[in-house]
Amino acid sequence: MTSKVQPFIGIFWLHEGRLIVDTCTLSDAEPYGHCLTHCNSHIDFWTEQQRTGALPQDIEYEESPRGRVTYDTKLRTYYLLADRCILEDPAKVARIKKAMHLPGSTIAETDPHYICPGCNRSQSQREQEDADWDF
Repeated sequence: MTSKVQPFIGIFWLHEGRLIVDTCTLSDAEPYGHCLTHCNSHIDFWTEQQRTGALPQDIEYEESPRGRVTYDTKLRTYYLLADRCILEDPAKVARIKKAMHLPGSTIAETDPHYICPGCNRSQSQREQEDADWDF
């Protein structure tokens, strides 16, 4: 008999094609409003990984596309909040969902906390292009 693996919540990055995750189960999560969230922050986990040599020293935690998975206790729903460049690629979303054992009903959406420099430049460029066409 096989046991069903519990979904995880946590934080993640896609750094140079590598999926980096720090997760926990709902029973180990911290309440945040009506959600359950992972106790570790992006900056703390990234810094610890740099200290151990697992990640390069010369890259800041917000430079790579990233996100977070939370669980809404009222709606009983998992949310995958991530950078637009992750969400626009179904293969990347599927990879994260698989690694974190998330159900198909997980809602994936953007969040203003997760905008990598590449997407930020893209947004600025789009705004400039739109302004260039405003006569």
